[in-house]
Amino acid sequence: MTTARSTSAERFAARARRRRIRRFLTVVALVVVLAAAAGATWLVGWSSVLSVRDVRVTGVEGDVVDEVRDTAEVPEGVPLARVDTGDVGERVAELPEVGDVDVHRSWPHSITIEVEPRVPAAAIRDGSSWWSVDEEGVLFGESDSAPENVPVLVAPTEETAQLARATGVAVLTGLPDSIDELVEQVEVESVADVRLLLESGATVRWGTDERTADKARVLLALMDEHEETPSAYDVSAPDSPSVVP
Repeated sequence: MTTARSTSAERFAARARRRRIRRFLTVVALVVVLAAAAGATWLVGWSSVLSVRDVRVTGVEGDVVDEVRDTAEVPEGVPLARVDTGDVGERVAELPEVGDVDVHRSWPHSITIEVEPRVPAAAIRDGSSWWSVDEEGVLFGESDSAPENVPVLVAPTEETAQLARATGVAVLTGLPDSIDELVEQVEVESVADVRLLLESGATVRWGTDERTADKARVLLALMDEHEETPSAYDVSAPDSPSVVP
């Protein structure tokens, strides 16, 4: 009887030791994990091991690359994890030449700025300078000479005229060939008043960029009806066009 009690006590003591060992090992493992996590956090977020050493700009060339870098204001030496890529992107997006931008970390030492440049749809003269203008009516790329391989649009350059310019671009680039080959110049007076100057000397009040096909059809019909070229056609309301002798 005494022997049985002794054996039972020994088994109970052994199980207790195993539980204590398991608890100890668990605590040790937890300490190791926490220490590793703290070390990783320090390594990534505070040390110079994974800091910014380079800013890469893709999608643009020449002086625009330097302009993007300067505008991005990415501080060298700061840990990559602490760079606010959203703020960087917002700053770069303010550049007129930038249509879209994506900023991301390229571990271990780089910030990459991917730029989608604006695409010129037309050129606008402003005094002695020239601007490129995209389909959204945004002016960019000021130059002393006209941009190559894009049509010329006569339009206001004030900041408040962006929508008017966009309308002008839409009309200019959307004209069917049957009309485009007759046009010498496209002029923008306002969002609702775009005009075509024909090679014949006549002016066409085109209006907005809506109902292009209807306006083109009506204009060609009016031109066929009048042997002598009038001073102006008005197809801004294609259902009720008019001619000014």
